[in-house]
Amino acid sequence: MSDLLNRQDALIEIEQPREKWYETIPFPDEAFPIRILQNREKRTADPVTWHEQIEILCIREGNLICECDFVHYICKPGDIIIINPCEAHAVFPFEKPARFDCLMIDPRLCGSRDDINVQKFMESYTERRIRFVTNIGPETEALLHPVIDELICEYTAKETGYELAVKGNLLRLLAILFRREVRQEESIPRRGNYESIAPALQYIAGHYTQDISLADLSSLCCMNRSYFCRQFHEITGKTAMVYVNEYRLAKAKALLLTTNDSICEIAISTGFSDNSYFTRKFKELYGISPSAMRRKVPKL
Repeated sequence: MSDLLNRQDALIEIEQPREKWYETIPFPDEAFPIRILQNREKRTADPVTWHEQIEILCIREGNLICECDFVHYICKPGDIIIINPCEAHAVFPFEKPARFDCLMIDPRLCGSRDDINVQKFMESYTERRIRFVTNIGPETEALLHPVIDELICEYTAKETGYELAVKGNLLRLLAILFRREVRQEESIPRRGNYESIAPALQYIAGHYTQDISLADLSSLCCMNRSYFCRQFHEITGKTAMVYVNEYRLAKAKALLLTTNDSICEIAISTGFSDNSYFTRKFKELYGISPSAMRRKVPKL
């Protein structure tokens, strides 16, 4: 065991290449870089990836949990999720398979650098000085749905001039987002080296109902505890134990929204042995107690 620990300590300065989590998006036509996957079914979790394109998810059926830049969002039918370029993300279903439409849009499609009117908006976005909100509000969703539906219809039908119609709807979509769903990027999260903490993230996903210690996570990543803590915080923007709690709370929120299980049962099934601690942490994260959230959910 001591030999293993010594080898782990010797590896703590080794960094994995960022390309291991980098995803290259293939387009049917590289001169018209947009890809649309309709009615995609999600039965299992995706690995965490990142890419340079804008990704838009329109949830059609079932419930999804979207992890984006290590924050978890509970998605229901009708929700629209915006994944900004270079954001680490993963999507997985909850309780039953989910269906959604996925739009992958390369910023090149929005306009060339010679198009000053477009670039004055897109430059700050592609350089990550600003970003679109991930879980956009219901009023914005109501504006976006008809635009997205028309964009998908034009892309699918491919009638004469469909490229103009698709691009026109894309610019309408961006105009709505720039007006209503922009926030300044206070700091640019570290990119690359996601792979160095991947074993810990995978372990949390598979064992969140059990006790998880820093010793477990750091050992899986072949790091000593202090170096692991610094790496995890630098990459995710939060401590490992905060991430574990937020992962459990996201699962708990999904159970509150989709089942009639009691709050005590939900707390236990998501790794919280102390119901009072679960309630306190839930309210800290979501601004509402589990019982108050449960009262807002119609009986199944």
